[in-house]
Amino acid sequence: MFLTTFIKSHFTKLSVPIFNSHSGSRIDKFLITDLNRSWNEVQKYIRNGEINVNNKKIKDHQFLLQEGDIVTYWDKLKKQDQNQLRPLPNVQSYEDLKKMILYENDQIIILNKKHGYASQGGANPNYNIPEILNLYFKNFYIIHRLDQLTAGLLIIAKNKDVATEISRIIQEKAFITKKYIAVVQGTIKSQKGLIDRPLLFNTNNQKQTCYNEEQLLEGKYLPARTSYEIIEEYEYGNEIYTVLDLQIFEGRKHQIRAHLSQVLKTPILFDQKYGFQFTKSNRELQTQLFGENQGIMLQAKKMIFQNFPVDINEQFYQNSNGSMIQKNGKLEIEATFSNEFESLLQLLPK
Repeated sequence: MFLTTFIKSHFTKLSVPIFNSHSGSRIDKFLITDLNRSWNEVQKYIRNGEINVNNKKIKDHQFLLQEGDIVTYWDKLKKQDQNQLRPLPNVQSYEDLKKMILYENDQIIILNKKHGYASQGGANPNYNIPEILNLYFKNFYIIHRLDQLTAGLLIIAKNKDVATEISRIIQEKAFITKKYIAVVQGTIKSQKGLIDRPLLFNTNNQKQTCYNEEQLLEGKYLPARTSYEIIEEYEYGNEIYTVLDLQIFEGRKHQIRAHLSQVLKTPILFDQKYGFQFTKSNRELQTQLFGENQGIMLQAKKMIFQNFPVDINEQFYQNSNGSMIQKNGKLEIEATFSNEFESLLQLLPK
């Protein structure tokens, strides 16, 4: 049964994917924040076998989570402030989500996610993909994360086995290629290059910071590599904007945003968190592209799997959100440009 025909129901089982920002965290410390519960309450849930990781009950409160794990629990465990009960997404949010579907079968959904939609939580339930899906699915698994301000490819599994297998491929990295496109503020001297700088995520300001190789060897920081190649440079409003083709090899949180801003000194357009400098001209450009919505000029454009574990019947598939080509077990998925990217590239002088 497909997403377009699911009947609205109420389900109480929650599945939370673990991304690299929580890899290595103890299960109890993760749950204190995720459930909004006290240490004693979390210990009780663990002792009672109410917490599962990858479909197995966890009884050790010091269990270490790894990227790709799926933590599952009943939603009654999650504490909410009664004065700030979260509203449910509206019906239109479901219709809007369907318009992002690049491909769907009985095992997966592939979205060309719009800028502004959260893949791992967010303030507005109408722009929160997990909350929208939770109204229509008994089980779903968002396999990898995509920043709320970033557009592009997002894969969602409809069962645990598929989620585990695709997560394994993404974790192993050798059998997947992930490519992005970005527009940055400023010029870059080299036509192409590789940024190889470890990162540390600061939970206080929710930002990544680049460090040097010696600090990586101390074991405190996560390795991160981003390759880039200049596609084109444009002059707009007394500024230079550079369009980049990018590939990431690790997929750390905010990896591209930190590398481009802190290493190349060219922040992504409208990414104020990572150093984009607003002027009257580019502020007007942001409003022209996004209106009252939020977004940065970064899109997950292409994913190539060497051995995709899900059977895709079509050798070639295409719709308004992108295309897929399958041959000899290799699957190439490419998203069309977001509306904002399309509009920007038309505005920039040829």
